[in-house]
Amino acid sequence: MSNDPISYYHQNARTFMAQYDSMDAQQVHARWSDRLAQLPVGRALDVGAGSGRDARWLAALGWQVTAVEPAAALRQRAQCRAASAIAWVDDRLPDLAQVRSHSPQFGLILLSAVWMHVTPASRPAALKGLASLLDQGGLMVFTLRFGPADPQRPMYPVSLDELRALAGPLAMSVETLSGGVLEKDQLDRPEVSWQTVLLRHVAGGCL
Repeated sequence: MSNDPISYYHQNARTFMAQYDSMDAQQVHARWSDRLAQLPVGRALDVGAGSGRDARWLAALGWQVTAVEPAAALRQRAQCRAASAIAWVDDRLPDLAQVRSHSPQFGLILLSAVWMHVTPASRPAALKGLASLLDQGGLMVFTLRFGPADPQRPMYPVSLDELRALAGPLAMSVETLSGGVLEKDQLDRPEVSWQTVLLRHVAGGCL
């Protein structure tokens, strides 16, 4: 058993590339695509970009994407397919030190199937750092995974209540789509379900 999910993704990059790219990004993110269409196209941050599927989708829509992927083999394979509008970065939560060193601001931050790998103790600092990178009018999107953990890659329980508790002190609003009903897994795993959660800065709030 691996105690490091990044090492496991690195060692099994070919398998995960095929799995991620078997799904269409627009379909995966259909629940919030209407909100995406309302945003002015600008800079996007894809945290845990994996195969680059979502980063390529956003780049095709005109976004200038920073794709963060700490698993070297995944990142290297994804770069071979990357559009010129995608900048690949070797970085990781909770610090995102490489991204933060350039002090950028993003109109969109996406964490798709990532949050369950962040330890609960690290989540307050991780969300605070992400919030500091989000434009005042921007959108942060989480897809939360529910179901049994994969024993090969550590996962920790996630919840909407936890996100709300962490977001409150950061003056961020939290919205769940589909009335909080969990979404079916698009790989047809009956034991796995998902929830899409949107975070924004509250107007007039401060970090």
